[in-house]
Amino acid sequence: MNFATVVVENQTVCGQNALEYILACFLKNRTADSGVRIVTDVIKSALVSKMSGSNLVSCGNNCTFTPSGTLNLTEVELTPCAFHINLELCYQDLEGVYNGLNSGNLNTQDLGADFNRALRELLIGTMGETFEKVLWQGTTGTTMTGCTCTVDSLPSQILTNHIHASGVTLSKANIIGYVDQMMAKLPPCLLEDTSKLKIYMNPKSLLYYKQALGALGVILPSESLPTTYDGIEIYTIGAIPDNKMFVFQPENLVIAVGAMDNFSQLNILDMRQHNLDNSVRMSIQGKVDAKFIYEAEVVALG
Repeated sequence: MNFATVVVENQTVCGQNALEYILACFLKNRTADSGVRIVTDVIKSALVSKMSGSNLVSCGNNCTFTPSGTLNLTEVELTPCAFHINLELCYQDLEGVYNGLNSGNLNTQDLGADFNRALRELLIGTMGETFEKVLWQGTTGTTMTGCTCTVDSLPSQILTNHIHASGVTLSKANIIGYVDQMMAKLPPCLLEDTSKLKIYMNPKSLLYYKQALGALGVILPSESLPTTYDGIEIYTIGAIPDNKMFVFQPENLVIAVGAMDNFSQLNILDMRQHNLDNSVRMSIQGKVDAKFIYEAEVVALG
């Protein structure tokens, strides 16, 4: 789609036409970029199956068929929760932004394509930032109103291997020891192919990690600082709180985006053409959920 030619002063897209905007809201972030599993077009809920077996192998010849062992099939249900932004801005507050993107007088010209693009990026960027905070912190830092459902934060989903859940204070003096403890809690099957694992932390924790390696003389000042632990990639996400780290395979995390129905929408409306208000109204709405498939194969610290 060529926005320079098709976007006018007012824009309303809903349903399937809003797909690219809604996907950008929830998938244009560091978490989604790390290689997690993505499920789209979820009408109400999506079931992701988990299968495991025990005592399936028997000894001896098999002259008579005798079933043995147990096959366990469980399901993780993802139910996308609706998030929306409703915003109204006075043109006086937007004049500096507009004049930086378009030559001319804001009060005598219609909204330009570049300006519309800036407004869309504001909505999409704000929604994406909020969703990632909900994922890792369980909160946005502000009170959200009108919530009829919730997205369980990722730390709250980890029950089996959540070490030092009461909290720790990371520093360059102890961070390597804590990473060692996390790796020791991983199931052995995950260590057979460590290329599929990632260690998740925020940039401040990575700085402590690099400082710790430098203090141990592992690297020289002239060398580039590594972002791995024994070959396992360290992946940074700004939304992860201080003093928390996680280890898991990215494909173990599923982000489910709701179906593109008439409730999935993006609107930008110039109010001067409707009720003569000297303002612009914007709204965007979509649905999303996220869950770990194998909770016992995730290790959390803090």
